Amino acid sequence: MIASHAHRFVFVKTRKTAGTSLEIALSRHCGPDDIVTRISPEDEALRAAAGGVGPQNDDTDPGSYAHMGARRVIEVIGRETWDDYFTFAVERNPYDVVASSYRYSARKPSFTKTFAEFVRTPKRMERLALNERLYRLDGRVVVDRVYRYEELPEAVADLSARLGLELDLPHAKQGSGPHYRELYGPGDAEIVARRFARTIREFGYEF
Repeated sequence: MIASHAHRFVFVKTRKTAGTSLEIALSRHCGPDDIVTRISPEDEALRAAAGGVGPQNDDTDPGSYAHMGARRVIEVIGRETWDDYFTFAVERNPYDVVASSYRYSARKPSFTKTFAEFVRTPKRMERLALNERLYRLDGRVVVDRVYRYEELPEAVADLSARLGLELDLPHAKQGSGPHYRELYGPGDAEIVARRFARTIREFGYEF
C-alpha cells in the first residue's frame, strides 16, 4: 500500500495483480511524508535498484507485505484524506488469479499439491478471495477506480496522466507458463466460480 501526500493518491495493493510492480513504480515518486508499506526482501532489492523509496512511516507487521485494506488505510490517514485523494486498486480474472497463485506455489520444492487439490484447499482460496475485500467496506467498493489487470498498460497510462507522473513498471514478478485454462480439470472452474462469484459477476469475467 502507498498513501502519497505528495501526489494525493492511495494505492490499495491486491494479490497476484502486478501490485508489486506498480508499487515499485509509484514509490519512485514518493516524498518523505508518504506512507510506503513493506514488500518482500527480494522485491525490496528490486525497488532499491529501481530508485524507489523503501518502507517508511509504516507500522504494519513486518511479515505482512502490506496488503492493507481500505478500512485500515482510512484508520491510518483519516476519512477526510481518503475522500480527498484519488484511491485505486487492481483486479484480475479470478480464474487467472488462482492459476497464477498455484504456479507461484509450485515453484517451491516442498509443494506437492495438484491444481485440483489446490482449489479445494479452503485456506488457499480464502486468502485469494480477500482481494475484493481490500477495496470494499461493508461489501461496497470504496476506491475511486478499480483497474483491470488485463488492461494494465492502459491503467498505467491513465495513472500517469491523472497523477502527473512518469510510471514505468519493472515487471517485478512477470508471469510465465501456459494459459490458465490448461490447469483446470473437471469441477475446478465451478469451485472458483462459486468462491469468486461477486468479482466474476461485477467485472464480467469469464472462464
